[in-house]
Amino acid sequence: MRGYIGTITVTHTSLATRRMMNILLIILSVVLVVSTLTGSTNNYYNEPVGNKGLTDCSITNDYVTITNVSSNIFGQTMKPGHKVYFKGIITLKKEFKWGIMNAKITHQFKNYVNLTFEDSNYNLCDISVSVTGKYCPLKPGLYHGIYKDTIPSVLWPGKYIFKIIGYNEDNVELFCAMTEVNAEK
Repeated sequence: MRGYIGTITVTHTSLATRRMMNILLIILSVVLVVSTLTGSTNNYYNEPVGNKGLTDCSITNDYVTITNVSSNIFGQTMKPGHKVYFKGIITLKKEFKWGIMNAKITHQFKNYVNLTFEDSNYNLCDISVSVTGKYCPLKPGLYHGIYKDTIPSVLWPGKYIFKIIGYNEDNVELFCAMTEVNAEK
């Protein structure tokens, strides 16, 4: 049995083509990553537009509605050490026994990358006690709530989106609310 060893001729043109394809793949990969990091431009995430108040991003209002919301940061610029408050009326339509609240703070860095500062889950019954003074289980009805806090010094200057989503014990979304604020040093 005789083997045949052939020669492969690699020309300058095929190397150049291969390099060009590699460069194009790298560029396409970068474009894909950057577009994923920056989020959607068609408001897919229901991002609030401007610092005008609270945006209801709930899938349904079958469980909770939040109305008459006011805050001293709507239309204002936050500064570290600034004391803020949110007031509102919570209408609970079904009994609530237990749940979690996801809180997310996203910073739009240089208008092309969204950085997440916080993405945490909290016991919704603990939040209920601190906001309304009422303990779980909560019966259907009206609850007046107020939340107070101080702006931390770790926030960078720029635009932030604050979003909270509440889920009950069956992992069903109860509410979703978000607001956009600006921070400066």
